[in-house]
Order: sequence, then structure tokens, then C-alpha cells
Amino acid sequence: MGFLQYFFVLLGSMPAMVLWIAVIVFGAIMLRRGGGRAERFLIAGGGIKLACNLLVIPSVFFGPWLFHQGYTSDYISNINAFYGIFRDTVSMAGILCLVYAFWVKFKTGEAEIS
Repeated sequence: MGFLQYFFVLLGSMPAMVLWIAVIVFGAIMLRRGGGRAERFLIAGGGIKLACNLLVIPSVFFGPWLFHQGYTSDYISNINAFYGIFRDTVSMAGILCLVYAFWVKFKTGEAEIS
């Protein structure tokens, strides 16, 4: 049963992972073409958001593993809540990097739509 849970969580996270990989690749291309601080923050934000999506996968196994270790459901619920807060904090750091990247790019007026 564990493999199916892992597979479905990975399948559910796949579209977001593809998006963040595309953002990282796009930022790297922009950086190679003479980009600056905004492109670096775009890559950093995309990397952090990708890492956040990868952090979802182990959360599937926390509950059953802790249950087999003999912990109560209240304790497991608290651990999952704290892990969720950690994931949300990491996600917010990625969003802040992305917002800052766009703010720097549009503040300097270098953004061109081709």
C-alpha cells in the first residue's frame, strides 16, 4: 500500500514540479543572456518552490511510520501540523523570492515583452 500512496502523491505533485523546473530553466536562459539580480532570484524562488513540492512526498509516510512506532494519533496529528507549517514557511520563502524578482525587474524598467 505504501508504494501506491507514494506514486499518487508524486503524480499529484508532478504538474507543479514541471512548472517550477520550467521556471528554473527559463531563469537560467535569461541569466545566460545577460540577466542580473532579478534572474538569480527567479531561479532561487523556483528552486525553493520545487524543494517545497518535493517535501510533500515524505509527509505521506509520517503517519503510518509513527503509528507503527507506537505513537498516539494526537501526537501524529501534531507532527503533521508542524511539518505542514514548515512546508508552508518554505513555500512562502519561495514566493517572496519570486515577488522580489519581478519587483526588481519591473522597477528597473528592463522588462520587455517580445
